[in-house]
Amino acid sequence: MVYINLLPIKEIKQHAKAVQELTLFAVCLIFVLSALAVVGFYQASTAANLEKEIQALNAEKKRYEDILAQIKKLEQDKKLIENQIAVINRLKKTSALTVHILDEVANLTPTKRLWLSSLNQSGMSVSIAGMALDNQTIASYMETLKTSPYIADVNLISSSLQAYAGRNLKSFNLSCAIIVPAEAEDELTAQVQQQ
Repeated sequence: MVYINLLPIKEIKQHAKAVQELTLFAVCLIFVLSALAVVGFYQASTAANLEKEIQALNAEKKRYEDILAQIKKLEQDKKLIENQIAVINRLKKTSALTVHILDEVANLTPTKRLWLSSLNQSGMSVSIAGMALDNQTIASYMETLKTSPYIADVNLISSSLQAYAGRNLKSFNLSCAIIVPAEAEDELTAQVQQQ
């Protein structure tokens, strides 16, 4: 006797295989979705922590803004004070230099043949006006002034004949540049620092 199997085994096997593949796909999909959920939760947690950290840093930055503003103001005040101190020191040096210039001019001026009527210092130049007996005395005086370590570039601006006390004398105007020799500058700096 012959048995015929009428059951659709091929279809059942295909159906079982399809169910198995669908189950495997569903399990993989659930695993992937779970992994994505875990990664997403971790990233959301990290982002929330970073956001909290940013807020804390911004709050701390605001706390320090007042201190930074005070530091900037103090730096500006410091620069202003340093500039004022530099001006004061320059004025002290200039006043000490003026004393040296007056001393040099007084020591180098011959008393019997020449006298000065005015001496004006403007910055690093000096104008000298006076009377002399003759042109040779003026020329000699100019050469003598050039020997000073504080005076350079002695130039005759004008010379004219002028009657004074019944005598014809030479009126003159000189222009001189002021220089500060190295040793004198050290000495002036030391004097300024002592004051």
